[in-house]
Amino acid sequence: MDWVRTLGLVVLMLVAFTAGIWTAILVAGGPLSADPQVEPARTPVVASTSSPGALPSAPSPYTGEVLAFGDYVLVSVKPCLRKLGFEVDAVSDRRVDAVAFDLRAIDDSIPGGVLIHLGANGGATASELDGLMKILGPDRVVVWTTIQVPDDPERYTFEQDTNAAITGLAETYPNVRIFSWNALSMTNPEWLNADGSMTKDGCKAFASYAEQVMRAGT
Repeated sequence: MDWVRTLGLVVLMLVAFTAGIWTAILVAGGPLSADPQVEPARTPVVASTSSPGALPSAPSPYTGEVLAFGDYVLVSVKPCLRKLGFEVDAVSDRRVDAVAFDLRAIDDSIPGGVLIHLGANGGATASELDGLMKILGPDRVVVWTTIQVPDDPERYTFEQDTNAAITGLAETYPNVRIFSWNALSMTNPEWLNADGSMTKDGCKAFASYAEQVMRAGT
């Protein structure tokens, strides 16, 4: 009966071996699936380190009060400027080399916008204009008008240099705008009288263009 005993031992060994396999499967997390469901890999969400840039905003126009300050040219356009609401301080014989005192005297009452026409009486240098800009400061919108003097080269030799000094201000002072009146008036001679003052049409044109430059976006 030895073969019966041997067969029994083999059966016991097979039972023990099978039990061990199932124990290992259960410990590992359950029975094997014939058709396992594989979860697709997830794409990691990466937070952007750069915030979207703000869209550039359109410059806001200057809408405040304006002082028109200058010489005989502004005297001739005073009615048209006043119709637009500009305050006008103009003296016929006002010269750049003597105007610093006048500006300092009214500095506290000068509004945020200033329209200037100076230099028609004797011209102006860059250093003189710099001195006036230091009085007006960086917070006001300052519109400088180029000059157009009578066509008499022997008498009026300063127009070109004066206009170069005026236009050069815009390269130094961010609050300066240039109103190129000489370019406009040269192509519209009917706007000027013989002495450089304004005709009726010139008065309207000067005031209209001056306001456009002053009220443009800052």
